[in-house]
Amino acid sequence: MNKRPRLIKDFIRHTHTLHGLLEQSKAQSLLLQQIRALIPSPLDTHCTAVVQKGAQLVLYVDASTWASRLRFTARELVRKLNASGIAVERITVRVMVTNKPPKRERVTTRRLSVENASLINQTAAGIQDKQLSEALIRLGRHATKPVN
Repeated sequence: MNKRPRLIKDFIRHTHTLHGLLEQSKAQSLLLQQIRALIPSPLDTHCTAVVQKGAQLVLYVDASTWASRLRFTARELVRKLNASGIAVERITVRVMVTNKPPKRERVTTRRLSVENASLINQTAAGIQDKQLSEALIRLGRHATKPVN
């Protein structure tokens, strides 16, 4: 009996179902590389996967904005793919759904300091236009109170 652990690739090679999935994955990866070479930058980096269903290609991208931009280039991409020997009649673009939501950048709210509010009020006092002066005074009221 062999005491060494067996590699996962050995299981994949000997199991017909897993071997078929591995071959399909390799073919899709190769096709994705070919398609990325034909897509203009920066769209090529946002194309994450491809599935070929007969004469139809389903391209997956990482965000809906890139999906919209890729749809505009789909006709030209079909022409390029057919010219390169890949028979495609139609391209469908979809957004790759992930389990985790996109990270939102934390937005820090800027506060008006007491010193800046004082400068705004001094400026408002020297302005002759009544509406502008009143608007600056209202703005000066938004100052944060100093923490003691």
